[in-house]
Amino acid sequence: MGLFTSFKKSRLENKFKKKEWVIIQPIPFAQFEQLIVDHVDSGWEIEDDYERLTETTAKWQCELRKGTSILTCIWTASHQGSVYGPERMLNDLSKKLQIPASKKVSTTWF
Repeated sequence: MGLFTSFKKSRLENKFKKKEWVIIQPIPFAQFEQLIVDHVDSGWEIEDDYERLTETTAKWQCELRKGTSILTCIWTASHQGSVYGPERMLNDLSKKLQIPASKKVSTTWF
C-alpha cells in the first residue's frame, strides 16, 4: 500500500471513530445491488447521477440519503462492494447480509 493510500485510509478510519461510523465489506455483487434497490424502495434517494451498475463495472459510487442520514456505497470489480455510514444504521444491515461491520477498512478502493 502506497503512502497516499495509507494516509487516506487512516483519515477515513479517524472519521469513523469521530462520527461513530462503520464499514461493511466485502459485499458480493448480488447482495450489493439488492441493498441499493431495497434502500431506494424504502424511501432513500440516490444523490449522485445514476450510472448503470454491473458486476464488471470498474468503479461505481453513490450516496444514499434519507433525511439527515447518509450511506456511502462503493463498488469495484476487483474488491466487490462496500457501504459505510452511521453504526446505528448499519448494524441491522450487517446482520441481514451476514457480513460483520468494522471500524477498520480492510480493502481500499481509492
